[in-house]
Amino acid sequence: MCRILAYLGPEASLATLLLDAPHSLEVQSYQPREMATALMNADGFGAAWYTPRATAPARYRSVLPMWADENFPELARALESRCVLANVRSATPGVGFGLANTQPFVHGRWAFTHNGYLEDFRASVMRPLRASLGDAAYGAVGGTSDSEHLFALFLDALAAGAAPADALVAVRERCAVLLGGRAALLSLAATDGRTLVALRSAIDADAPTLYRREEGGAVWLASEPPDTSPGWQPVPIDVPLTLERAP
Repeated sequence: MCRILAYLGPEASLATLLLDAPHSLEVQSYQPREMATALMNADGFGAAWYTPRATAPARYRSVLPMWADENFPELARALESRCVLANVRSATPGVGFGLANTQPFVHGRWAFTHNGYLEDFRASVMRPLRASLGDAAYGAVGGTSDSEHLFALFLDALAAGAAPADALVAVRERCAVLLGGRAALLSLAATDGRTLVALRSAIDADAPTLYRREEGGAVWLASEPPDTSPGWQPVPIDVPLTLERAP
């Protein structure tokens, strides 16, 4: 399990979004409140963000826990963006550690993150999933995590013409076939810098937490609310979200 945060709105610093709130993503890395299958998120972290002139997201990842990376606070205070996607990682047992498996994943203009797991991924699911991928999506996979392979399924669905939110639904449907009765937790979010899509779902299990807040022309998604604003609401299960920002 992991904790994720996504933001789309007026320009804000990465520090404001990820570090400064009372229950920020950094705090959630060592003291999460709503994780059912792990104690903390100490297996690395990452953030992807978009800048006005770039065609692809910038990204910073570390195999250190967020609280232990001395470089990130300085970097985060110097960087501002209108779209940020971040993850603090608790590695699924049996899935490798290392930077290649640290989220968010990026390919082209898309950034993607996943909170959850696929049961028996390495033993039973990984091989048939990889065999089902098209060449471009297969080539985009650089690690061994279940999460990055879900991103590959998302890219495949986009390549087949699906709208982004529908592509997340296609990921869920494909997983249901590939898992063959095994469980999956699927809190998914993806963005191209202007559109943010998300899906909260599960297969033969309880769906992971995911909350949404909208205020002042901005929208946040988070595994756990980082502050006490009354605007946070649970994302409905199996209802794909499409959120867009103004030009």
